[in-house]
Amino acid sequence: MFASKLFKKVLAFVVSISMVLGLFVVLNKSQDPAQAATKLGDISFFRPGLTQESFKNTSDLFAQAVKKAIDTYQKNYGGKIKLVYSDWNNWDTKIITRMAAGDPIDVVFGGSGNFPRFYTKGYLQPINNYVDLKASYLNLRAMDQIFKYEGKYYLASQYGSNHFWVVLYNKDLMLEEGIDESEMPLALYKKGKWNWDTFVALAKKLTADTNGDGKVDRYGVGCWYPQIFVYSNGVTYVTVDKSGNAKLNFDDPRVQKGLNIAQKGIKEGWMITDWNTASTGLAQRKIAMYIERWYNYDDQKFNQKVEDEIEVAPIPLGPDNKSKLYPFECDGYGISKGARNPKGAGKFINILLESIQKYCDDPGIKRRPKYLQDFHTQLAKYSFYPGSPDSVLGNLVWDINGALFNTASVSSALAGLKPQAQQAVAEANAKPEKPVFRPFKPFTIDFENGKMDMFTILDTTKKSVKLSIVSGKEAIKGKSLKVACDSKKDGEWIDALYTLPSKVKIYGWHDYKVSFDVKLLKAPPKPGDTYIYAQIINSNKSGYKSYGWITFKLDKANTVYHVEGTIAGIPDNSTTMGLKIGIHWGADFVIDNIKVEEVTQ
Repeated sequence: MFASKLFKKVLAFVVSISMVLGLFVVLNKSQDPAQAATKLGDISFFRPGLTQESFKNTSDLFAQAVKKAIDTYQKNYGGKIKLVYSDWNNWDTKIITRMAAGDPIDVVFGGSGNFPRFYTKGYLQPINNYVDLKASYLNLRAMDQIFKYEGKYYLASQYGSNHFWVVLYNKDLMLEEGIDESEMPLALYKKGKWNWDTFVALAKKLTADTNGDGKVDRYGVGCWYPQIFVYSNGVTYVTVDKSGNAKLNFDDPRVQKGLNIAQKGIKEGWMITDWNTASTGLAQRKIAMYIERWYNYDDQKFNQKVEDEIEVAPIPLGPDNKSKLYPFECDGYGISKGARNPKGAGKFINILLESIQKYCDDPGIKRRPKYLQDFHTQLAKYSFYPGSPDSVLGNLVWDINGALFNTASVSSALAGLKPQAQQAVAEANAKPEKPVFRPFKPFTIDFENGKMDMFTILDTTKKSVKLSIVSGKEAIKGKSLKVACDSKKDGEWIDALYTLPSKVKIYGWHDYKVSFDVKLLKAPPKPGDTYIYAQIINSNKSGYKSYGWITFKLDKANTVYHVEGTIAGIPDNSTTMGLKIGIHWGADFVIDNIKVEEVTQ
């Protein structure tokens, strides 16, 4: 009986100790959630332009926010984050390349200009099971409009990346021109009188020849993005449904009306679309109003150090924009299809977006005037994202802008581009093909065997161009390829050489280092403006597309120059890729030791 009592006391003591230890563990876990975190493992992460070097710039709020997110994940979730690099030139090729090579990137950058393509082509997978979609910093309006298909989200976007289009203007300049503050854009907006009519009237009044030479040197408006008038009229060139299918809108009167006002501004001379003038003209008083995203206020106010007062009003809406929707754009992060660690990727996306919002976007927004912050809050409720459906057209959007200069009417401009637009829409709606990654083998071409069968003359309309093998004084060393050409006969640009794809295998989705030696045999026709150039091209019956741009000035005759450069981010996996070499304002030259090799990280 004594033993039984003793056993009960010992058992009670053990249970008490266990309860205390259990309570300690529970309290300890609640105080240090990092120690209780699941080990989620390594992930790869891609954001264009971002490298380890970026983190050394302590004044770069975005880079510092990303660094904090990386540190948090690596500390709390037991995995390392490997950065994947690309610059901003055709950066989305990096996503496709890695996928095609069987090594998809876990977390990838994307934006309103990448959808629906990222969804319809199968680059990303749904994030619903991996990302906390109830987080307060998420921009769900944008996510519902452009990143959600058939009930699933494919990109998570934070609120701070939500950017709307505005009109920035030089208030001091307007006052000097006798414009009362009550007739300026901000006041007109507040009175409900800010529309296309008042905008155009103000632009015309502010356009001037300030130095009396008979030429306009101050424009009422700077706008490098003329399609914004289409968007402010509540419409886009293309409509995309909830399944990602696209439909062309060229015949919509709202589209034509938006382009009409843009063409009117260009042809009447009160609007300039040149990027250099538009982007810097407000500070230099070369323009009075500037159409841009709202964050450009930071550049005008803080970076360009404008002494004049800069004010901001929302972009004026067109007469057909009955829903009063304002054009916005945004970006965010998703998970590649086939990613090896989607669970870790989802957790990192939440950490990353929260960090960017807290350490980058919030401080940046708070630098802007309160009325501008209030506009952002109010207008975000009426946001729409035109860059998403119109991304279907790709660079054709810029061809539309260019046609505004060169055609008599908007309707004729759209009619001329309609076949290309319809083809782009058809390609967007086509079923995705499985990406095929083609391995590249580096090659070197010299001419010691006396053959030039790897090359052809690219532009056969250039009658002066002839190819031959030379030796002796004309050659660079041993035997070289001579290209006879004459810009006096064949013009400024001579696309001379092209490597035959049947002989030399060059593919897209690789980054290349290209080098060769070149020598002019005659004095340059235009010293200082004679240069050799090289590109990788996709050549077919309908023409060719060029990628990259390597140039080197040729200042003297009979001097050997070594040309070297990189061509990266080719968004094309055609089997008909070749190396093009041409000359600008050229004369006879010889070329040798041509080498193409892959640049790897």
